[in-house]
Amino acid sequence: MNSILVHSSMNYIKCQYPPAFTPGELAMGSIFSSRLKRTLELTKMATKIGFKELTSGDIQSRIEQAKILTESLGNLRGAAMKAGQLLSLDLDDYFPPEAIQILSQLQNQAFDSPELDLAQVLKAELNHDQLLELQNINYKPFAAASMGQVYKATVANKPIVIKAQYPHLEQSIENDIKALKRLMSTLCLLTGRSMNLDSLFAEIEEVLRQEVNYLNEAKALSNFTELFDSHDWKHARIKTPKPLNRLSTNKVLCLTYEHGLTLKEWIDTRPPVEKRELIAKSMLELYVMEFFVWGFVQTDPNPGNFLIREAPELEIVALDFGASRHYPPEFRKNYIELLRSIRSTSPEKIVTTAIEFGLLDSRESEDAKMVFVELLKLGMSPFFQNANGRKFDFKNDKFVKENARLSRQLVQSLKYSPPPHKLIFLHRKLGGVFAALRKLEVELDLREYWEQIETANINA
Repeated sequence: MNSILVHSSMNYIKCQYPPAFTPGELAMGSIFSSRLKRTLELTKMATKIGFKELTSGDIQSRIEQAKILTESLGNLRGAAMKAGQLLSLDLDDYFPPEAIQILSQLQNQAFDSPELDLAQVLKAELNHDQLLELQNINYKPFAAASMGQVYKATVANKPIVIKAQYPHLEQSIENDIKALKRLMSTLCLLTGRSMNLDSLFAEIEEVLRQEVNYLNEAKALSNFTELFDSHDWKHARIKTPKPLNRLSTNKVLCLTYEHGLTLKEWIDTRPPVEKRELIAKSMLELYVMEFFVWGFVQTDPNPGNFLIREAPELEIVALDFGASRHYPPEFRKNYIELLRSIRSTSPEKIVTTAIEFGLLDSRESEDAKMVFVELLKLGMSPFFQNANGRKFDFKNDKFVKENARLSRQLVQSLKYSPPPHKLIFLHRKLGGVFAALRKLEVELDLREYWEQIETANINA
């Protein structure tokens, strides 16, 4: 349901991180050289994309821009790449399908980085007794992403997972964010926009700094484990791995190993519709509970963060809690009021509420504001059209195409409204949930979820 992800669509950037340094070798000259090299790379990329923007506005130009992003940044990791992923939330609003396919390669890449020596990381982070607990370590990662790599091992003859962070990510964040902000500001000017991006990049930097401390993820995981275990799931049960706190540090996170198929692998087994509906309903229930009830959301939309298993019963295993965010009660109340206004008030009232909530700049044109309203109404329509019990078809191509059309029209119309920094991570998660439901090819009556939202105990 990415139509609710209004103008989180500045889909321009993916990036890199600095070369590794051995302990004690972070000399000022080396750091400066690394930062200069990365800044020059970003500047070169901006120049190429800007030239394509100015010389042509057709589909081929958009495809070429996507190629520049992917070719320039595909083998680069760390804070800048992670920030770029956060900014590329709604690709079909800006790029055509051909370009989306190119950019999706960057989103899904896994890296086996020679710059991450697991043995050295463990030796630097753990003491002698902790190291003795780790047995049968497989030093070849079985999963990787922009911030680190994942390995298998055992503790007390039980399988575990070790997450190890790429070196010196924390030192790269400030410089990468500044460089990306300059780049994105340049791109805004090239496309005729005047947007204040300070709040957006401050929010992104805060999340990145949270993610590079794995103790934050361990704490979030413990909190979610308690919440999940205490909740009476209506459909398929959702569980989490458990952190091994005694073996975890800022840069190493040890977890229990959880078996299961990724969502894609499970769908490929062609499960019956009844099981697909149970999984879909639980994913929607999870989103409603996280934001509207608990006020604590795992915001990473990667479908690989959900494993499915069927024995002894059908259940979901949720993974990767590094990007978990708290949302205070007042914010959630105002968000519900915005959703209610979409259903029951005039377009003018919707615009006023959206401006007050920080979703829209009052200086936007009347045409842009009306497209904004139309997009919001379309996005909420599946929740409101079921008075007669009619189910919403998540594989409805007509809905998706109309959403994409309005999203593109809105992005082309906006001149002052940056991606809403308070909602960028929440809507990132929401977009991932609806993308997963589309892959599950289900039809659901969404009334129960709207009822849960309206009756949520926000003060809890």
